[in-house]
Amino acid sequence: MMKKMLATLASGSILALLTAASANAQNVDWSKALGHYPNLTLSVMSETDPYIDAIKATKDGFTPLTGAKVAVDGYGYDALHNKELLGCSQNDKSYDVMLIDGIWLGEFVEASCVDSINDRIKKDEQIVAWDDFTSQGAGQATWEGVRYCLPVAIYYELLFYRTDLFAQAHKEAPKTFAELTDTAKFFTNNPDFPGVYGYAMNNARGAAAGQQFFEWIFNAGGIPWKSNYIGSKDPYADQTPMFNSPEGVALVQLFKDMLRYEPPGAEGYAWDERANAFAAGKLAMINDWSVRAQIANDPKTSKIAGKFASALMASRDGKPVPPIGGWVMCINSHSDHKDAAWDFMKWFASKEVHKQYALAGGTPSRLSTITDADVQAKAPWTKTIFEAQKTAWTEVRPRHPLTFQLIDTLGVEVNKAIIGELTPKAAMDEANAKITEMLKSGGLLK
Repeated sequence: MMKKMLATLASGSILALLTAASANAQNVDWSKALGHYPNLTLSVMSETDPYIDAIKATKDGFTPLTGAKVAVDGYGYDALHNKELLGCSQNDKSYDVMLIDGIWLGEFVEASCVDSINDRIKKDEQIVAWDDFTSQGAGQATWEGVRYCLPVAIYYELLFYRTDLFAQAHKEAPKTFAELTDTAKFFTNNPDFPGVYGYAMNNARGAAAGQQFFEWIFNAGGIPWKSNYIGSKDPYADQTPMFNSPEGVALVQLFKDMLRYEPPGAEGYAWDERANAFAAGKLAMINDWSVRAQIANDPKTSKIAGKFASALMASRDGKPVPPIGGWVMCINSHSDHKDAAWDFMKWFASKEVHKQYALAGGTPSRLSTITDADVQAKAPWTKTIFEAQKTAWTEVRPRHPLTFQLIDTLGVEVNKAIIGELTPKAAMDEANAKITEMLKSGGLLK
């Protein structure tokens, strides 16, 4: 049975008060703060989301300070999860630092794959500046009250929309589900906007559709499981699934209905297809993680660079609960170079270097970086991120040891509803039954 999780931080009520203090320069003397590691190459394992390029662009600053080189290898989402867990089971020490999805943390902790960094943070409090991370980012790096990782690549899901098309149509960014549907319908098959579809969603069977449900359910007025409501002191106290609630069924019906305003083949869209279609100019608007805005903003790869803006995502009643996600950086529990790994992590996550990383295209996780004028000038959507973190909820997705399997199972049933293989009600009844049995078998539900 999973231990009771300590209360997670609230959704950002004190963050504005911390911002001014967080922005102060650290003035770290790195010659004293870091060790010396000649002839060492630290190995970092990461997902291939766009933030990896920013890590690669920033990492080499560590070498002249310590003598250690840093090598970064990237893998796809499922492949990274499986490779990291397999390596852990085999006591693999070939990687020193692992980036993991924040929702995998419970699984990785239970499997003894990552080390607690509580004591290390206490020794380096000035550098780490933990309270400068958004509260949800800090929550993604924490499990059962223990800090295991640093939240270096935290995402918020936002609405992105084409400013050129919206200006021509005299439209504003939608705030409610009804407005979202009407706006998507307006732009689809409209002779004034040839080749443009209104929207695209993460519909692909498995993890993509499963995660989408969690990202939207609070905005649909529902909850994913019984004790997981906004402000819950113990979100994991009762994990009775609520996927087939009226709100859950209505949400999946919305996913199905929106398909009529999406490009052909969108029932198979996942993260890359959704982002690439927007960058190619095929969509009037899209919901996407903040890290992927770089894809649309790069004039080398995008037809809409400089022609889009961001807003908080739509919700049923116009009161959004922005989804939180992203990647946390952890020490491989089997590494032979843990001190060097920590030195790299605290250096990379420091305010000074985190700003460099954000300017290189990384997604900012620190309040001081999110509110930095240089960062906002280069990535204007960071202004929306600042608004998003005020009402986001850390536990929007499960983070316990069965998370990966649970989300995949849910996503299979959600996709069946989207493509018409099952009705939304039948699909969510099936998902509820399968996940209930899964949780009972795993000892997470009585």
